[in-house]
Parts: sequence; structure tokens; C-alpha cells
Amino acid sequence: MDSTDSTISPSSSSPRSKRVLIVDFSPRGHHPFYVRLLLESGLAQVAQIVLAGNKEMFRHPAIVAATTSVPVERFELGVEGRSENAPLHRGMPDRVGVIYHSWWLGRLYRKVYRAVARSAPVDFVIVPYLDDCLLGLAAAREAFDGTPWLAITMRTMFHFRDMGVIAPQQRFEDIRRRLTWRILRQNGTVAVLTIDPTLAEYAAGHADPLLRKIGYVPDPAPRHQQLPSKSQARQHLGIADDARVVLLYGAVSERKGAALLVRAAAASSCSDRIHLLIAGKFWEMHALQNSDAWRQLAAAGRIHAFDGFVDDEQERLILAAADCMWVGYVDFYGVSSVMALAGRHAMPVLASSAGLVGYFTDRHELGAVVDPRDRSSIVAALNRLVHEPEFFQRAGSNGISVYQRHSPVELQRVIVETVTSSWDPSPPGARSALNSR
Repeated sequence: MDSTDSTISPSSSSPRSKRVLIVDFSPRGHHPFYVRLLLESGLAQVAQIVLAGNKEMFRHPAIVAATTSVPVERFELGVEGRSENAPLHRGMPDRVGVIYHSWWLGRLYRKVYRAVARSAPVDFVIVPYLDDCLLGLAAAREAFDGTPWLAITMRTMFHFRDMGVIAPQQRFEDIRRRLTWRILRQNGTVAVLTIDPTLAEYAAGHADPLLRKIGYVPDPAPRHQQLPSKSQARQHLGIADDARVVLLYGAVSERKGAALLVRAAAASSCSDRIHLLIAGKFWEMHALQNSDAWRQLAAAGRIHAFDGFVDDEQERLILAAADCMWVGYVDFYGVSSVMALAGRHAMPVLASSAGLVGYFTDRHELGAVVDPRDRSSIVAALNRLVHEPEFFQRAGSNGISVYQRHSPVELQRVIVETVTSSWDPSPPGARSALNSR
């Protein structure tokens, strides 16, 4: 398989009547979180689960936790997954690299399926992230030789213009649309699930029967039943009680607008009551922490950072300590899982005007909209957080109803029902296993 090393470790659990393959090769961002939810969905009660990934994926704390409690077969390949440094397109021009990677990764997933199927039949395949392997899966007449499969798409944008979502035209938009239709035409494709409700609305509004395969699943975010008090959380984190705290959470990168937020908070026109709480994996840590703006905020005790994986206890602390979530993303137009997390905890947002974060913020009044490339726009919103607390309190309350269905259990329910309904007859106990959750 492309000269890659692979190993498969069978589970010691009793044999299952059905076998489900989950394949994902990226340990970054939302990928491990989604894979963990799939592993813990209850599918393992009615089928044998095979998880295919690379070493980085299997070492991620979320995957370690899930595979400790859920019996799985491991299929491990010694290749990099969704990474800017993936060896098979390193050095290629950007557009060529994106196309090649999409073809290569989809082709690799198909080869993984065939290798796993040689040891025992595979009854269903789940691709948790379709968008970076679209070409390779659409190029085949049947992606997995006719075996039923589903995928989750998170960055489909060809419908944005029709639905009123502000975004530039997506690269290769027409090609992506055609590739999506090729996948929908495959007999094995049971469903293409989307976390974008506007895509589901677009599909429902068209007569093409192929679009009936597109279904909506809410982007999952946990809701902690009990958080520490704001005062306790801030005391633990060393944040002043009278501060107004903006939380930037997740993969801390240029795309998240991290440097732009830091520079705005350090501006002389920004209230010194604004504190930044930055938590997650820093991908440009050296440049960010060595910037003049970061040093200025650090010297004033106005910036607080976690670099690395944030566990549940730390997540509760940062959510309790914060007043607002930053989703002022740059050149990103999809759904934000941290925005859903904020909504489920009645936390308002500072959101970029473009893409789905801007669309939802404006439509549901979830917070303040900014132009992340305009420092004065960010500063004005930060000062508004200080001087108009009632507005942000209302915005946070609005998020509760908008995101009430965005629980991990809802995604798990949709996935399990989709998988088990494709089996004829349905495996004994499938519904009871689901309903017991």
C-alpha cells in the first residue's frame, strides 16, 4: 500500500455479526473529537469496530481514552494524514497540492478498506471528514466496492450564494459540486451528512432525488452540567475579577485570527480591562509569543495561555472564566464547533462577518460581528464588551436555544440509526443499544 507500513491488532472481544470501518488520518482540530464520538456511540454494542489511522491519531489523548473503554481493531499506517507537511505533496504549488492530496487520501482510504476486508468482510464504512478526500472517493465508480458507507462534510460551500452566506467563491466550486454529485450517485453511498444546516436546507429545497441522501447532523459540543463559579475559575487562572475575558479556544493558528486579536487587545485604544485567554495547540507559537503585542499584554498580566490538549477539567475552568468566545476567523467559512460550545454555555461571541459564523451570529443575534482584518473593528467590539454587558448577556442567552440540539448524543444517534438502518435485517439489539444511551 504505497510502501507504507501497516499493522492490524484484532480485539480480544467476542466476534460480532457486523463489522464497521472508521477511517481518518488527521490528529488535528475536530478530527479526534469526532472519531471519539463515533467510537463511543454504541456501535460497538452491535458491531465490531475497526479504526484505521496513523500513529499520531492513535496517540491523541481523545483516541487513547476512547480505545481504552471501547473494543476496537486497530489498523495503523505509517503515513501522515491531513497535514501541510504530508510527504506526497510537499513542495507542490498550493492548488496542485490540494488537488493531489484530495485524490491521494481518498485513494488511500479505498486501499485501507480493501486491506481490512481481506481479514474479514466489512459491512459499513464511516468517513468522518469527507472534504479532504473528496476527489479520491468520487473518482471511483464505487468508493468501497459497493459496501454501504456514509461521510460527514464540513466545508461544502457551493450552495452559499443561494443561501445568502457571505463568502468568496470557493476554489474549484463547480468541480466540487460535480464530485459531490458523483458520490451521491454511488449505490454504496447511504448518506452524506452535513453539520451545516444551510446545506441541508438547500438540499431539501431541490427536487433532485439524489439530494435526499444529504442529511443534517448538528455539530456536536459538550455541555458541562456544572462549572466552577467565575470567581473560583479566575482565581485558579490568575485573572482579575473585574476583567472582561475573551476566550480563543482550539487550534491556535493564523486562520483563527489569533495574532489579529492579540494586536487589537494591545492597542492603546482598547480598554485595559480586556484580558485574553488562549487555550489549545499553538501552531505558530514562537512568532505569536515573541510579538510586541503579546509581550505588552503579558507584561500587563492581560494574557493567559494553555498550550496543548485541553482536558475536561481545564475546559470547565476556561468556560467558567470567560465572558465571550472569539470566532473572528480569517479565510474560514464553515461551521465552528467552539461557537456551538459557547452557545451551549450561554456565552456570546465575537465573530467574523463572513461565512457561517457571521451568518449565524447575525441571524440569531449571538454576539458582535467584526472584520478581523480591521483592528479598529476588533477594538470597538472589545470595548463594547466592557461597556455594554447587557447586550452580550442577551446574546449569550440566545445561543442556548440555537444550540440546544448540538449534543454529542444527537450526532451519535443519527450515525447509529443511519448505519443500522442500512442493514437488512437490522442487527438484533441495535435500537435498544441506541435508546439506552
